[in-house]
Amino acid sequence: MRYLLGDYTTEGGPGLVAAGPDGLGEPAMVVNPSWVHVGPEAVYTLTETEPGFAGAWRIGDDFALDRAGQGRSTGGNNPCHATVDPSGRWLLVANYGAGDGSGASVAVLPIGEDGTLGEAADEFRLSGTGPHPDRQTGPHAHQVVCHDSRVLVVDLGSDRIHALDLGEDGKLTPAATTQLEPGFGPRHLAFVGDRAVIAGELANAFAVGSWDSRAATFSFGPAVPLPSGEAVDYAAMPDIGLDEAAPEALPAAVVPDPERGLVYITVRGPDQLAVVDPAASALVRSVPVGGAWPRDAVLTSDGTLLVACQHSGTVTRVDPTGERAPVTEWSVPGVTCVAPLS
Repeated sequence: MRYLLGDYTTEGGPGLVAAGPDGLGEPAMVVNPSWVHVGPEAVYTLTETEPGFAGAWRIGDDFALDRAGQGRSTGGNNPCHATVDPSGRWLLVANYGAGDGSGASVAVLPIGEDGTLGEAADEFRLSGTGPHPDRQTGPHAHQVVCHDSRVLVVDLGSDRIHALDLGEDGKLTPAATTQLEPGFGPRHLAFVGDRAVIAGELANAFAVGSWDSRAATFSFGPAVPLPSGEAVDYAAMPDIGLDEAAPEALPAAVVPDPERGLVYITVRGPDQLAVVDPAASALVRSVPVGGAWPRDAVLTSDGTLLVACQHSGTVTRVDPTGERAPVTEWSVPGVTCVAPLS
């Protein structure tokens, strides 16, 4: 099995690069390809900059990467997540926005028969704020998901999940909005069976809920804390305030495991993989990922996960049972994304 790795070139990353049992391939130079999505006809990368761009790529012999067509503007700032809609006609892009939320939106880019991208057909701009003084001064689209004929947009900045309808012409129209607990800071969600699990980056918690297809809304239960790291001896650091000394704990990827009926959530700071049982709305265990700042993760065929650890610049293989210690598979500075090639 081979994978495509995304990273931050501003942190020393090589750009888009293929990885497999024999190591890393020749990278394709693209600035800050922090998110990679493998579509039916091409691979799509997002350039996380202000403004943002999307590019299409083809995989040739020996997994060489060749650009397909020209890059396209995503219409907003700092695109961070994308997916192809079920029809295969549209690339949906979540623009996180700038720090104040400007340029936070969802863009719809047409996909040609050859997989190349066209100019955006629509851009749905977000609005709203939350109580966090630094992270919620404006909207921040962090994920876009296609589910049950709807386009779902997870907005960290306003504590909302927007349900949108995607028309045949690529236009987005709002259907409904789910309001989450203030300050939850939703980042990513995933479905396992009839349950949805959402990770709150700002609350360092997860919540389990159900989806109402007719109303296009969610009903979530109470937030459940995620691992927060080791205790800190504040008395030993008299010159450091509590906020600075406290370890950061920021959930990131949410990975469903339908076969086991579990969900895995990476937690940056404590650098752990949290194992969640959605049926019980409970944290089962947490295991170390063997790297620093686990940003993304993907489930493999043997039941382990490949975890992109941004700050250590490593992709580690993690056993969610905790029976085997994590091992490093590849070293890629600033790695942020692991995308499996079918």
